[in-house]
Amino acid sequence: MSRLFRAKAWLGGVGLAIGLAGMALRFRWLVGIAAGLLTVAFVLRFAERKSEHAS
Repeated sequence: MSRLFRAKAWLGGVGLAIGLAGMALRFRWLVGIAAGLLTVAFVLRFAERKSEHAS
């Protein structure tokens, strides 16, 4: 299991949990943080693909 895979999994899981909590509690700033975490997890997908092609 690669380092990037673990990072993506943690960022995605934490982002989902924070987003759901933010929606349930009606805290828009929590939803914004969750969107940021999920964006970083999404961008890491491309970093992983680039590193695979470089090998």
